[in-house]
Amino acid sequence: MTVNPILAFSARRRMRSARTAWLLTLYGLAVLIFGLLVSFGSFLKPTLSIYTMSQGQEGYAYMLAFQFFLLLLVTPAMTAGAISGERERQTLDLLLVTHTGSLGIVVGKLLESLGLMLLLVFFTLPAMCLVLITGSMTLSQVLVGLLFLGVTAFAMLSVGMLCSALLRRTVAATVAAYLAVFAIGLVTLIPLIGDLSNVVTAYDAMSSSYYGGVPAVDPAQAADLHLISFVINPALGLMSLIAAQTGLLRGTMGNYSYAIYNLYDYMDFMGMAWASMAFMAGAGLVLDVLAACFVRPRRERVRKGKTA
Repeated sequence: MTVNPILAFSARRRMRSARTAWLLTLYGLAVLIFGLLVSFGSFLKPTLSIYTMSQGQEGYAYMLAFQFFLLLLVTPAMTAGAISGERERQTLDLLLVTHTGSLGIVVGKLLESLGLMLLLVFFTLPAMCLVLITGSMTLSQVLVGLLFLGVTAFAMLSVGMLCSALLRRTVAATVAAYLAVFAIGLVTLIPLIGDLSNVVTAYDAMSSSYYGGVPAVDPAQAADLHLISFVINPALGLMSLIAAQTGLLRGTMGNYSYAIYNLYDYMDFMGMAWASMAFMAGAGLVLDVLAACFVRPRRERVRKGKTA
């Protein structure tokens, strides 16, 4: 099996850099210190209580959210200069004359950055496993949480890769990548209006069917809703995961929707979290294919199309 030469060269150069070791260390320490500050002070006590278990869940949720926003700040810039940087150094033409191909260049550049981001995420596994001490979470739940962060990193890296392929300057591609991530976050919130309306309708149908304290409509059936916004919006997808694993967000969601507060126990948040990961993975693959289409200069693509 032949290893992608772009991936092999870039990964070797990055892993030999002292900057990578420092980045891993600082990232892991930042997550560990954040977790200890927000909710793990009680671990120093000789006994554990039910309240400590709740603190463990809160610490897990906080560390997931903390890493999520760190990834949003870091990942778009990781690939924003992948293609545009080669154009600025005038080395892209040299890569294109090899047998790697446009898709191979994109895949190599993407996997090199994705490998580092996955290493960063899973480097925090020991800190995340602090919640296992209280018995509030399981190892499988912690691994699913880290998987969600890894898929999010892949999607954000793909956004940066497309911007890098479209624009010739790294600075412009970096700015465009951050603006694109921000725009995606806003646009994918639009279906939330319809989702909340559907939740209210389901709650009204359930509450109007009560006879003698017993609902004539199955609450689970009434809450069988497809909340599109919780699937296509990464932040809401993270909320779905935290809600499914910890149940901590009932009050938070209740501040915005009384209907969600009442249907909280019947909604399939875990299913929406898995659907969100699948959507981000699929969208990332589409963006990477589009990026490969724009690696070659436009005049060369037109010439190739006329030749064909």
